[in-house]
Amino acid sequence: MRPLRQQLLIWLLGGMLASTLLAGAVLYLQVHEEANELFDYQLKQMAASLPAQLTLPTPPLWGPDPEEDQDIVVQVWDGNGQPLYASNRNLALPRYPPTGFHTVTTRDEQWRVYAITRHDRIIQVAQPTSVRQELAAGLAARSLLPFAILIPALALLIWVAVGRSLAPLQRVADALRRRSPDAMQALPNDNLPPEIRPLVDALNNLLERLDEALATQRAFVADAAHELRTPLAALKLQLQLAERADTPAAREAAIAKLHERLDRATHLVAQLLTLARQEPRMATREFAAVNLAALARQVVADHSPLAERRNIDLGVAADAGEVSTQGDADSLRILLGNLVDNAIRYTPPGGRVDVNAQRANGQPVLSVLDSGPGIPMEERERVFDRFYRREGSGVTGSGLGLAIVQNIAEQHGAVVALTDNPAGAGLRVEVRFPG
Repeated sequence: MRPLRQQLLIWLLGGMLASTLLAGAVLYLQVHEEANELFDYQLKQMAASLPAQLTLPTPPLWGPDPEEDQDIVVQVWDGNGQPLYASNRNLALPRYPPTGFHTVTTRDEQWRVYAITRHDRIIQVAQPTSVRQELAAGLAARSLLPFAILIPALALLIWVAVGRSLAPLQRVADALRRRSPDAMQALPNDNLPPEIRPLVDALNNLLERLDEALATQRAFVADAAHELRTPLAALKLQLQLAERADTPAAREAAIAKLHERLDRATHLVAQLLTLARQEPRMATREFAAVNLAALARQVVADHSPLAERRNIDLGVAADAGEVSTQGDADSLRILLGNLVDNAIRYTPPGGRVDVNAQRANGQPVLSVLDSGPGIPMEERERVFDRFYRREGSGVTGSGLGLAIVQNIAEQHGAVVALTDNPAGAGLRVEVRFPG
């Protein structure tokens, strides 16, 4: 694609040149028409001014030198068609009817002829049309001559003006070019034309969002590296203990512990990958209608084997309604799956976990209610932090479940609320979507 300055120069000068040529053509036609009227009047006056007693050997008083080239040819015949006079004996034009003006072609040239009958004589005055065309072209060319000087001057002026007008844009480009990849400071937007300021403001907004995304990624990588170091070290240590076990019972216990630690590391990696996929601004999703009741039934079916192993009554509430919201079905399944998984992990055997989908105050609401130990009021804000695990819960986890829930809820404009189980011990988690 051509540079913007070159495009502006081509369009401006091209438009000016086209306008000049069009003006020249119109001027030529106007001058040619006026020249025709003037020369026709001249031919008419010349024919009317010839003397009545003009004979063949007598030239008119104003007659041209017959030895010179003539732009006007005068011919006279008597009533019987006998020639009486010819201004140029070497150029004899046919006699045309004396009825006024004619435009004829003879001797490979176009002529303008005026013929009248006067004093029983036929007078014919003729002039080549090329004379008129040359005059019109000369006048048009002289009228357009100033443009030949003006156009190069305007080209230089436009080049300089466009360059000065685009200088702020070039300064912005240079400022971006000189930056390091991790420099996300806002670009200066002072002393900028109104046409360029929105572009710089949009770039600054993009830099701000990129800075936030990069900061989030750096924090995520740092946290993930820190959290993975401990389970990996524990795995290696447990493997060494299994290798050094000197009895079958000790080796079996070490391998069982190794499986437990491996499950924990696997769960942590899975949660980390899920959180990475759900990071804000990592992907643009198109929302569609999601049936929350159907989603609840699907998630309950997926977690039923885990609930059965832990002897927990897991199901969808009887009063669940067919409620829908706009969202991404896969992300909402991850959200509800983490809530149900946490509820099953923290609910003691013989407990109960109910999943519900209802509309409250005009808002779709997903809720998970369990009969576990609940969460103390002072910790309900901190449990949404990454890798935060409650002390003394006795449950192995990664501390990422509720962080993932909060992340997905924010992407959907939803609010996550933690309250006590109204039926007794336990926790109620509600996700309220916009109505």
